Amino acid sequence: MRWNQFDAAVLSRIPPERLVSDPDLRLAHGTDASFYRLVPERIVRLDSLDEVRFVLSVCRELGLPCTFRAAGTSLSGQALSDSVLITLTDSWRGHRILDEGARIALQPGVIGADANRYLAPLGRKIGPDPASINACKL
Repeated sequence: MRWNQFDAAVLSRIPPERLVSDPDLRLAHGTDASFYRLVPERIVRLDSLDEVRFVLSVCRELGLPCTFRAAGTSLSGQALSDSVLITLTDSWRGHRILDEGARIALQPGVIGADANRYLAPLGRKIGPDPASINACKL
């Protein structure tokens, strides 16, 4: 019953192609780079901060746990859920270089290697430098 309520609420503001309930797709998102497996009940791909706020409020109202997932490079399983898994669309790639490269502001969809590419002309890079820098999202 709660999942029907969740679906109805989410679909009132999120396009149906960004709400995933298909068992095979949910299973595919049930792993990251760790050895853990949890199959999410729903996956929601969000495109804006307003959508994030909205889905968080729906989860809170229905008492459903939610987890954010970026690129799935986690070695510890913290990007997995057996409830609501929230991912972001590719529109979350904005960046601003500040103080001549001493600081950088990044949206959560920016890949680590891209951040370093933005900073390279200024002789800077982010740290730490994980082995997954070419895939991990910040």
